[in-house]
Amino acid sequence: MTPPSHISGHNTTGQVFHLPLRSRLLATPEAAVYLGLSLRRLKTLAILGAGPQRTHTPDGRPAYRREDLETYLSNLYEKADISDTERVRRRAERANQRNATLERLQADPQVDLPSPDPFMMMATTGEMCQHMVFFALKVMAIFGFILLCISPTPLLRTHFN
Repeated sequence: MTPPSHISGHNTTGQVFHLPLRSRLLATPEAAVYLGLSLRRLKTLAILGAGPQRTHTPDGRPAYRREDLETYLSNLYEKADISDTERVRRRAERANQRNATLERLQADPQVDLPSPDPFMMMATTGEMCQHMVFFALKVMAIFGFILLCISPTPLLRTHFN
């Protein structure tokens, strides 16, 4: 097999390796803007253990990688049975507003966030409800166990009376 330099007609030696670049981590407000969610919704999803995969910055603050956000977006659109073409179109509609807000957030973290994308709020509602039910069941089980442990049982009454 001939090397690629002979195919293209250029006589270059060596090979260029493209190493993957580390993507810039997005803070929670930036990730909320990038996804089209409200900040409160993204924080609630994180508390419930749902939503996009989260990582941490070297100083310990929660952050999100763009690749993880894109994976989460594509999963939501796939669950809603929306094609990739429609997903790209929907994302492009809000791209200018999203990018402008992300630039302003880098300069001033106290900037007001734009209104959330209605589709994203609707798409995350089911996931949030599912995780909230599981969370509520865990809380009820722990509360029931505590009540069981501190309640006066007949054995305690007969033993200490």
